[in-house]
Amino acid sequence: MAASGEVGKLSQVQNGTPPTTNYNGVDAVHACNILQQLKALYDEAQLTDIVVEVDHGKTFSCHRNVLAAISPYFRSMFTSGLTESSQREVRIVGVESESMHLVLDYAYTSRVTLSESNVQALFTAASIFQIPALQDQCAQFMISRLDPQNCIGVYMFADAYGHQELRERSQDYIRKKFLCVSREQEFLQMTKEQLVSILNNDDLNVEKEEHVYESIVRWLEHDLPGREAHLAEVFSQCIRLPLLDEAYLSRIPAPFACALSLSKDPAEAKARLTGTNGCPQRLGMTASEMVICFDAAHKHSGKKQTVPCLDTATGRVFKLCKPPNDLREVGILVSSENDIYIAGGYRPSNSEVSIDHRAESDFWQYEHAGNRWLPRAPLLRARIGCRLVHCCGKLYALGGRVYEGDGRNALKSVECYDARDNCWTAVSPMPVAMEFHSAVEYRDRIYVLQGEYFFCFDPRKDYWSHLAPMSVPRSQGLAALYKNCIYYIAGICRNHQRTFTVEVYDIEKNTWSRKRDLPFDQATSPYIKAMLLQGKLHLFVRATQVMVEEHVFRTSRKNSLYQYDDEADVWTKVYETPDRLWDLGRHFECVVAKLYPQCLQKVL
Repeated sequence: MAASGEVGKLSQVQNGTPPTTNYNGVDAVHACNILQQLKALYDEAQLTDIVVEVDHGKTFSCHRNVLAAISPYFRSMFTSGLTESSQREVRIVGVESESMHLVLDYAYTSRVTLSESNVQALFTAASIFQIPALQDQCAQFMISRLDPQNCIGVYMFADAYGHQELRERSQDYIRKKFLCVSREQEFLQMTKEQLVSILNNDDLNVEKEEHVYESIVRWLEHDLPGREAHLAEVFSQCIRLPLLDEAYLSRIPAPFACALSLSKDPAEAKARLTGTNGCPQRLGMTASEMVICFDAAHKHSGKKQTVPCLDTATGRVFKLCKPPNDLREVGILVSSENDIYIAGGYRPSNSEVSIDHRAESDFWQYEHAGNRWLPRAPLLRARIGCRLVHCCGKLYALGGRVYEGDGRNALKSVECYDARDNCWTAVSPMPVAMEFHSAVEYRDRIYVLQGEYFFCFDPRKDYWSHLAPMSVPRSQGLAALYKNCIYYIAGICRNHQRTFTVEVYDIEKNTWSRKRDLPFDQATSPYIKAMLLQGKLHLFVRATQVMVEEHVFRTSRKNSLYQYDDEADVWTKVYETPDRLWDLGRHFECVVAKLYPQCLQKVL
């Protein structure tokens, strides 16, 4: 046999054909062609050999071998030797006609069109027909559409069908958004087991254990006769008594106190239940509001960026995972739900003399638990220094700049991100191209300021309107929304001189007023960022002091935090960063977010 094989190879070589080699690769073009031909046969009802009837009498003529290839359910039906295997027509109970149509589209094209109205029915059909790949697509679609109104329903649906990933992801979402989710009507529909599964977890995002107790009481009172017998069990598994305030414990009604196994003396009961093992806090109880500084360089690592997080209340300093690809001058947003996003920016050049940077279209969302950035759909237009704003449930990227063609160009384009579809769409551009501008949101409107320009954008009408400009026009100022007013702080005037002017725009009255100038010295070249911290307006200031020591100029930098007293119209220094841990670039940005220290790297 071996000799005959060698003779065959020799004959091939002598005839000018190469010897055959084993090749196990898959020809994707061939596979696509097969699918296209099968779909054509299906559309034209040619060579079909089975009619499937579903609910309401709707029928579909198709091919047994295609159905058997994608579905163990149909393979068993057609090959078992039972009655169905020889029938020309079979009836399926519990499958809607639209779902069957989508299943067949998937079978013949590998594609499926999902929507919020069809996804659960299609998941059910995929479950009946045992098509896990289609189930997983439906599950991923539902995960991408989770919101406070539907997450309980999705969780209960996943629990009923035993889909582990959908169940876990919806549980995670419920725990993350617990305060708003627990007020939804569907929260009251959960079974005892489902409720316990949500509440008996360290990752529950609540600042106080009282929220957990109150959610259980609401759940109980929705069906008191049917649930009262389970109250003590639910309390014992879900309530962490040592985390409840003693004064709160003393006000708990007698029947609930009994179910909690409280003695008449709440302090004594709490001491007894605390024990020596301690009691783990919920995730939300560990959160601290911190100032996050982007475009900072660690003093021991050259020009590599680091992202320090300052807990000004305790003096602790942590590090956030730096933006992927060391992106600089990104647009940054912390949403009302504490989600952190960055968009655009540029990657630093290796050249020391290069000042032009290629704009990027990257878009990332920060994952708190993993201290990492997750990729999202990129911007339609690459841009440096854009402004990100959350408005009407969507994100908007406004303006910025690029280095193209004849050099540096400001942008007027605006795009809108829908997290549910993970996609950007273009909306009406700003009336004027802008970079180093400011943008804030107030009551479903976006306000954009720069120099003599002041615009208002209505996302629902996709329309820009002009507003009265500030009395001292300046660019590169800072806008912050505080007590229904827009504070516009500092900036550069038309004569290129820096100014510490503060003006306030009352949105409801449509009027500007002047406040006291900032108490900073021009000689220190302060770079300023505005933010809200603990509900108060603050400024983060990088100041440079130049000193002469033995005929040598030396510089030192101080990073400080100033708090504003709006009644006295006074700025007071309340915090100073540890000395020389990092340097902030001229285009540094600061935002405030609630962070979880156990998820971050501690510096101090």
